Amino acid sequence: MGARLRRLLVAATSLLAGCTGLFQRALPDQPDQYHVVAPVRDDLCIGSAAVDITPPVGGYLGGFGLGRTSTAVHAPLQVRALVLTTDSRRFAILGIDNLGVMRDDVDWLKSGLPGFAMGDVFVCSSHTHAGPDLIGLWGSYLLTTGRDRDRVAQLRAATTAAVQQALAAAAPAQLLRGEARLPPTGLVKNSKRPQVFDRRVVVLHARARDDGRPLGTLLQLVCHPEVLGRDHTELSPDFVGALCEQWQARGHGQAVFVNGALGAMVSPAVQPRDATGVAKFGAVACTLAEQALASAKPLAVDAIEVRRADLYLPVETLGFRLGQLTMALQRQLYDGCARSSVGWLRIGDFEAVAVPGELEPTLAQRLRAELHRPDLVVFGLCDDELGYLLDERDARNPRFGYERSMSVCLRAGELVRAALSGRTAPAASR
Repeated sequence: MGARLRRLLVAATSLLAGCTGLFQRALPDQPDQYHVVAPVRDDLCIGSAAVDITPPVGGYLGGFGLGRTSTAVHAPLQVRALVLTTDSRRFAILGIDNLGVMRDDVDWLKSGLPGFAMGDVFVCSSHTHAGPDLIGLWGSYLLTTGRDRDRVAQLRAATTAAVQQALAAAAPAQLLRGEARLPPTGLVKNSKRPQVFDRRVVVLHARARDDGRPLGTLLQLVCHPEVLGRDHTELSPDFVGALCEQWQARGHGQAVFVNGALGAMVSPAVQPRDATGVAKFGAVACTLAEQALASAKPLAVDAIEVRRADLYLPVETLGFRLGQLTMALQRQLYDGCARSSVGWLRIGDFEAVAVPGELEPTLAQRLRAELHRPDLVVFGLCDDELGYLLDERDARNPRFGYERSMSVCLRAGELVRAALSGRTAPAASR
C-alpha cells in the first residue's frame, strides 16, 4: 500500500469514526463467565458424523487476497462433529472446513443445537483458504463484503444435522489418547521462526465398549491448510479433507480435525502445491496419526469440565476498522471493542484451551509454562477469528508486519494469554 493511499485511508477512518456509535453497544460492567462440571461414571457415550457444506461455485473465497471467487470444486467441504454425552449433559467439538467464523455467527450456530448449553460446544475452524468468506474481508475491495448470509445459514443447518447424526450414532465409549511427532523438516515449516512449531500429532480416539468399533476421533496437526496456493480457486478443505478421508478409509472411523497454534507462520513444506501435494500431505499425516493411535493409552475420565470467559479486545488495526466502517466486516462492537471468548476443556486427563484466532507458537509455549501444563492442547480459531495473536513485542517488530495488519490489535495475543492464565497482561509499550 502506498503512503498516499495509507494517509487517505487513515483520514477516512478518522472522518467516519463519529458514525461508529450507531453500530456499538456499551461494554458490560463484568464480562460473562461460565463453568460446568459433569461427573462421568459409566455413562460416557460418544458419537461422530460429518455433513457436506460445499457452497455453490462462484462465491468469494476467504484469505490470500481480495476478489477471489471459486471456479470449481476440488473436494467437498464438511462440518465434522464429535459429541460426548453423560447422564446430565451434552458436549460437542465441531471442526469446520473454513477460514474462520466470527463470534456472533458462532453463537447463532450454537443456538440451533437443542439440548446443548452454548458453553458446552466448541466450534473450531480448520483455516482452509479455499472455502467461502464467512468473515467478509475478502470481497470486492472495501465497499463490498465477501460474506454471504446464505452460506452462514447453510452452515447452521449442516451443523445441526451433523450433531444430530452424531448423537444418533453415540454409544458407550472408552477413550484413548496418543501422540506422535512431526518430522523437523519436509512436512511443516515456520517461515518466521524456523523449527518453531508444535510437532505433536494428537489423537483422542473413542472405541465402543461392546465390540471396539471406532466411534470418532479428534485429530490435531498444527499447520495452515494451504498446500493449495493463492492462485488456486477451487473449493477445497486442503490437507484436512485428505487426512480425514484417509483416516476413515483405513478403518478408524470419522475424524474431527482441530487446528492449533499456527500463527506467524506455520505452513506446509510439501511440494508440489497442488492436488498431488494435498494427497501427499494427507497420507503422511494419516500415517503419523496411526502411529499416535498405535501407542495410545486409555484415558481416565472422571468428569468433563468446561470453563469460559468473555473478553473484549480493542479494534485498532486499520484493516479491521475500515472493514467495520464500510460494513464489509459485519460485527457488533462494544465501545470500540470486539467481544470474544477464551475457553478451557477437560475430558478426564485431557486438557485443551480454546483461543479465538491464530496463536503464535512461542506464545503458546509461554502459556503452557505459566499454567504448568506441558501437555496442554490448543484449539485454535475456536469460536471466533480475530486474526493473529502475537505478543506485543512481535506485533511491533517489522518482521511481523503482515501478521500485525491481520490482527485486531497489537496486544491481542497478550490479552488472550492473560485471560487464559489468570495473570495480568503486561502494560502496553509505547
